Amino acid sequence: MTRQRMFLAISCVDAARQRIRHVYDTFDTVCVQFSGGKDSSAVLYLAKEVHEERGLGPVKVIFRDEEMVSPLVIDYVNKVRDYDWVDMEWYCIPYGAEVWVLGQRQSIILWGEKRMKEGRLVRDIPSWAITGYHFGHNHDKPVPEGIDYYTMQGKKGRVAFLTGVRAAESMVRYRSIVQKLHENYIVTPYKGKKGMPLKFAKVIYDWQINDVFKFLHEEHGADYCEYYDLAALTGSNTRVGIPLHSIAIRRIGDLVATEPDFYDRLYDCFPQIDAQRRWWPEYDVERVIANYAERGWDGVREAIDHFMVGPTKRRRAKSFAAEFRKKHALDPFAYPVEWLIRNIVLNELGNRSVTPVGPKTKAHSIRMAALEQGIEDYDGN
Repeated sequence: MTRQRMFLAISCVDAARQRIRHVYDTFDTVCVQFSGGKDSSAVLYLAKEVHEERGLGPVKVIFRDEEMVSPLVIDYVNKVRDYDWVDMEWYCIPYGAEVWVLGQRQSIILWGEKRMKEGRLVRDIPSWAITGYHFGHNHDKPVPEGIDYYTMQGKKGRVAFLTGVRAAESMVRYRSIVQKLHENYIVTPYKGKKGMPLKFAKVIYDWQINDVFKFLHEEHGADYCEYYDLAALTGSNTRVGIPLHSIAIRRIGDLVATEPDFYDRLYDCFPQIDAQRRWWPEYDVERVIANYAERGWDGVREAIDHFMVGPTKRRRAKSFAAEFRKKHALDPFAYPVEWLIRNIVLNELGNRSVTPVGPKTKAHSIRMAALEQGIEDYDGN
């Protein structure tokens, strides 16, 4: 039977209330995975409602401090931490991240020991934070397990982390919601440790941004992070989080408009980011991709040598390209070389599958049309 999208006869807020109550009915331990952003703030206040209804005491909150976080966000998280109805665990766990500048990626360790000794941490570790040291790990290398493995330690029974994921924010987030027919908003963490009794509950997945602010203001008179006001005034990016990865850094100039002191501190730690700020508007990434794509598989090898920094990333990229090439040989329309090079140049291979083309995409339509015409010698470039 074909699935059909149906609209509920209640508001998205009331639907979220039903979902979150179901989560509390189903799981032994429920925590809010809080980022300081607007969406996780809405989830926090939904959880507050349930705790007040059921007399559950303070809401359990998890904050994963990613070091390169806006001072305005940290100020807001600190404010929330002091609410008498919040029980917050603040984690500063060392794990790998990136600084991406004009296609070149530098791997770093958040809260890394080396940068700590050099005075190049963006912020000092708060005295109240739970760190890698608490789990027996030095900060000279990333922790061996995913962060969720550490944040759920000490939690009893089946555990659910309430998240502020909204499907409207990206196609990836939308697809993560529509994979299941029942309890579609309760999912297993991506690459979670096998056997770990943890689920993510995306209770506001169908909200729009206006629903979030309306709920916070009209239903609770709640505060939110001041950064959103600055972003609205300057037309800047409204996503909170690490600003130096391959997507966010393309709008690094927003920090100069909203939080110049924060930008200066990032520049002190990573001087190369100023090249990104200055030259990205003039950097013709499409021309760069086209130049490599014109050289076919030689272009793939050259792009890997140029854009993949370090032997580990080069090995992974070459392995990915080898698997991609095998599939390209069987079906070049479904596996165009240009797509592979684009992801190499933009350093976006990390979470990619080697299957870029699916039904209803433009590339798929071109492929099917060509196959119907009996074209056999298309090379995918």
